[in-house]
Amino acid sequence: MKASAAQTLAAAAATLLLFYPVLQIILLSVNKLPYFRLGGDFVPTLESFQWVLQQPEFWRGLANSLVVSLSTVAMVIALALPGAYAFSRYRFRGRDPLLSFYVVFTQMAGGLGIAGLIALFAIVSALGLRNNLLALAAIYAAGAVPYHTWLLKTYIDTIPRSAEEAALIDGAGVGTLLARVVLPLMAPALAVSAILSFIGAWGELILANLFLSGENRTLILWIYSLMSNVYSVQWNRFAAAALLYAVPPVALYVVLQRFIKRGLAFVY
Repeated sequence: MKASAAQTLAAAAATLLLFYPVLQIILLSVNKLPYFRLGGDFVPTLESFQWVLQQPEFWRGLANSLVVSLSTVAMVIALALPGAYAFSRYRFRGRDPLLSFYVVFTQMAGGLGIAGLIALFAIVSALGLRNNLLALAAIYAAGAVPYHTWLLKTYIDTIPRSAEEAALIDGAGVGTLLARVVLPLMAPALAVSAILSFIGAWGELILANLFLSGENRTLILWIYSLMSNVYSVQWNRFAAAALLYAVPPVALYVVLQRFIKRGLAFVY
């Protein structure tokens, strides 16, 4: 069906409206002046990117963020996949109510609130796990596992049982079945789970700010520190840092996009 002129114009206007903030950040990041406004002075330069890339805190924060985010992905998939397979393939009393409660309740309780944050802070401090990157990743994973269990179960439901039955006849155990039969067939759903859990950990600020300090700060905390004095922020440097901050999740999406498109078609 050919779009009308009005539909084309509306789509173009919506695209421009959505892209405008990104365009502002891009123009600001390459402006020599620490601000940008339409009709104002604009002196193009890459000095802001050079400044960001010369900061040791940027590279340290980038490494910390990658450790936390990739660890979160690994934990989420390692914990959610067996649970999803069990909910999909095994029949046991109360399976459906348990899955609904498991997902819905934990998601409702996911917004910790002040009381929840205080309790979580007390537990982590008592265990001596403050300022620990893997402990933070475990907290992120704990909040994400219920949703990803449901997501992966939805995809496993679409996989024919015939391949698994043939492997079981050949004497394969559950571990072998998951590793050699189920995992290869689940690449699209695993890609969706990986990118969602990665982005969730990559962009989280509140818990990272609560538990991390010093050299263990993630990249988002360093970028946030650039606004410590809002009256003297070098906005061009801030914009350059923000654009560089977006590179890893975008790169991950580009690498996994062919799997993600197939996975989203099944789980949504």
